[in-house]
Amino acid sequence: MSTSDRFDPIVGNSSLIQGLWSFVLEVSDSRLPVVLHGEDGVGKKLAARKIHATGGIAGSRIRFLDGASLKADQLFGDDEAHSILNRSGTVYIGEAEKIPASVVMEMLKLHDEEAHRLPRLIFGFRNEPENPIMKMIELMKPAGEFHLSPLSDRPEDISPIARFQIWSQCLKEDFQKRWADFETYVLPEFLTRDWSGNVEELLEAVKEFCQVSAEEDGSRLVGEINRSVSSHWLKEQFERMHEKLLDRWNHEDSMSAGDLPGETWRAR
Repeated sequence: MSTSDRFDPIVGNSSLIQGLWSFVLEVSDSRLPVVLHGEDGVGKKLAARKIHATGGIAGSRIRFLDGASLKADQLFGDDEAHSILNRSGTVYIGEAEKIPASVVMEMLKLHDEEAHRLPRLIFGFRNEPENPIMKMIELMKPAGEFHLSPLSDRPEDISPIARFQIWSQCLKEDFQKRWADFETYVLPEFLTRDWSGNVEELLEAVKEFCQVSAEEDGSRLVGEINRSVSSHWLKEQFERMHEKLLDRWNHEDSMSAGDLPGETWRAR
């Protein structure tokens, strides 16, 4: 498992998960829209993150917007001075079936007139969209479409997802015992449960198991030790990378404008 997979894992043994991996690789290098279908919690946002991470430019961002409250100008982001950050990024629109009709018309106009300024769009549908939205997506010629089924339809994914969650929560020396206890006493019931919240509900249930187990045996969880350190470290790393990219693009912009190295510096 790679470092990026630890933060954005797609795990499972079902044919659907294998198909999802193939789909991610197929569409990740395209800048055309992507369409994802499925109930809440099945992993649409996770798939969007992986598509972005696999095919995105270093330093570009993925943003998550809500279809019901979407405004067309939100697609451009906030950084107008360096629009390449937005163009090379990804926007995931959740519950895209709720995009207002007026916004659909604006998005079509933007696609026709300013497609070069738009980021890659990923539409997440919980329910089937109405005809205007379907027509908009058809005109945008999406790179691909994928349906994520409920977790109860693919019970073979429950064990690997739970195992990953325990691995991500526990210290290395505690993992084997915690997984053995879970596999013996908890997993049989989980395999037959109706997961109305799908993967998100499963992850939360396994996390709760880890917390209770840690309290009982006096051990500590990874989050308790790393939360204050890792979150700040990661934030600092992303900010530094972002600053370096902006500096480089500023330099490239000045060169393309005809400035010689050192001229901008002397003018300050």
